[in-house]
Amino acid sequence: MIVILSGITGAGKSYLKKHIINKLNFKNIVIVTTRAKRKGEVDGVDKHFVSDEEFEKLKMSGTISVTFEFLGHKYGYYTKDLVSSQNGVTELHYNTIDEFKKITKDVVSIYIKPNVDIAKKQLKLRRLPPKVESFRLKEIGEQLKEFESNKSIQEKFDYIISNDYTAESINNAVELIKNIDERRYVRT
Repeated sequence: MIVILSGITGAGKSYLKKHIINKLNFKNIVIVTTRAKRKGEVDGVDKHFVSDEEFEKLKMSGTISVTFEFLGHKYGYYTKDLVSSQNGVTELHYNTIDEFKKITKDVVSIYIKPNVDIAKKQLKLRRLPPKVESFRLKEIGEQLKEFESNKSIQEKFDYIISNDYTAESINNAVELIKNIDERRYVRT
């Protein structure tokens, strides 16, 4: 099973993913990107950082799939990670969920509904370049409004959970996924 965590910038996708990995022993499905590494990020842990040329070679060979562009950078997933039988977790924008599900059959999609003030605070902690931060702050409101007003986007998700960066939020997410995983084995 692969758990997809989705939500606006600052919703806590990485935050919850880290706890899911640690508490449930899920594999971190790391995205491949042409984006420059941010301070504190570790290649192969946070993301696989590659050049544009390397990305295109990986894409053409089929080594990566579910590719998309965001803010001028390319992103994709190693195909082997998407077809693995090991439980995994990743972050994904809702625009690419349908393509993801074409490759990965056992998917649980979770939308993380944040406290908007906390999401903005979390975004500011990233210390992005001012122009990028301004864009991303504006994007928070737009994406949340789009999600709340668009039923077809909401229907892409199996579950909607809240996150306010507390132990309760972590426990709720972990217990939800644990229960889903346990139910998979009861049915067989």
